[in-house]
Amino acid sequence: MRIRQVLLNLLSNAARHTPEEGVIRVCAFSRVQEIVVEVENTGSTLSDEEIAHVFDRFYRTDPARQRATGGSGLGLAIVKSLIEAHGGSVWARSGRDAVTVGFAVPGGV
Repeated sequence: MRIRQVLLNLLSNAARHTPEEGVIRVCAFSRVQEIVVEVENTGSTLSDEEIAHVFDRFYRTDPARQRATGGSGLGLAIVKSLIEAHGGSVWARSGRDAVTVGFAVPGGV
């Protein structure tokens, strides 16, 4: 149930930051003793400073965004908390024209 909440949160976040012509990709795979899931959205990027804080509570990458129009800044902090409670880890990275947020939890084949 909580992993479902994590996935919905990541997809919602990606949709909020993807322009109309952008693409959202979900990749999931199993490797030895863990399940890995990544959600990538094109059309946006994050600086190294933003990446460093993206999982912090109440952090918003755009300081001009207000809670009424852009979320509370808790979504990725909740993702991190839930994944770590499952014994997993989270990460975020930004490329030339895309942001990827992922997690790994114990399991797999």
